[in-house]
Amino acid sequence: MMNARGWIVFLSVLLAACGTGAPQNAALPTLVVVPTDTEAPTPQQTPTATATRTQTPTGTATPTGTATLTVTPSLTITDTPTSTPTITPTGTATPTFTLAPPSTRAVSNLVELALQVTILPTDFFITSGDGGGVSLPPSVSSGSCQFLPAGGFGLAFTNDPSLPGQIGCPVGSPPVVVSLAGATQVFERGVMVWLDGLPSMIYVFFSNSTFQRFEDNFDPNIDPVSGGESPPQGLREPVRGFGKIWRAFANVRSSLGWAVSQESSVQATVQDFDRGRMIHLPTRGDILVLMADGSGATATSGTWRSITGGF
Repeated sequence: MMNARGWIVFLSVLLAACGTGAPQNAALPTLVVVPTDTEAPTPQQTPTATATRTQTPTGTATPTGTATLTVTPSLTITDTPTSTPTITPTGTATPTFTLAPPSTRAVSNLVELALQVTILPTDFFITSGDGGGVSLPPSVSSGSCQFLPAGGFGLAFTNDPSLPGQIGCPVGSPPVVVSLAGATQVFERGVMVWLDGLPSMIYVFFSNSTFQRFEDNFDPNIDPVSGGESPPQGLREPVRGFGKIWRAFANVRSSLGWAVSQESSVQATVQDFDRGRMIHLPTRGDILVLMADGSGATATSGTWRSITGGF
């Protein structure tokens, strides 16, 4: 088979032979160089992309791990009370008496009467130092007071059922506790206590559980500091306000005796009650409870007792 170049040469010769009047020796046309046919590249098949289905995971990932238990403590732990059975008596025993002969009937009557009498409360107290009478406390309890005493006074007041009946309820709405400058001196048979105020007061606490209260009218510009007494060895004469009361009242001097210590200053805590007063002296480490003969905390006499405690 003839290629493109061959066909061109063939056609050129044929045309030259058939031409009319054309000289025989005419030169043949110049051979035109036809560019070499370059073999067309064989088309390559383009690969068709094939879609690949990618599986998308569905669902919620569940985290793995170890759960930590958190315990929140309760602020208040309430004990569950345990029921305690109460034994209730099924009846009241009634004493039986056999009729006695006339000669012994009087004794039996006394026994029967003794079983019916009311037993006196154990918190009765003597209201004066002469032992001439007994006074029963009125029906007062700490629960019947609108206000309770403050601090350590309140603790003593609620722990001793006899105190409300002896001194009544705290004075004031609400009650007032005062701190007063004071002084104290111990004697052979008692104690003297001075409390500053308007006016200042001197308390004499005798060893027989009675007290007296005096107004302190000692004037250093007028009154002598000492009476010039000569106490026995190891004892002391009270001076200033204590000494003036000690010398002026014979019962105070004879009941107290000589002082066994020097006068010392102290800061006292005081609270008044309907029928008495509480005094705390830190140097003593107790509470002095004053039960007044008259009404009010300003009574000039009465009984006193010492109870363990402070303020």
